[in-house]
Amino acid sequence: MRTAEECLTLAMDYRSKAEVAGVNPRAATVLRNIAKSLIGLAKQYDMLAAIEDEERRAR
Repeated sequence: MRTAEECLTLAMDYRSKAEVAGVNPRAATVLRNIAKSLIGLAKQYDMLAAIEDEERRAR
C-alpha cells in the first residue's frame, strides 16, 4: 500500500466482509478493526502528502 486511496479501498473491502451474513461475530469484529486501522493509515498518508507539498512549496 502506498496511497490513502488504496488503504480506503481495502478498508471498505474488510468492512464489507464483516457485514456478510453468517460471519462469525469475533471475525466480524476483527475485520471491522482492520478496516478502522486502514482508515487511520489513509489519514496518515494524507497528512504526509500535505507535509511534503508544504515543504516543496517552501523551497
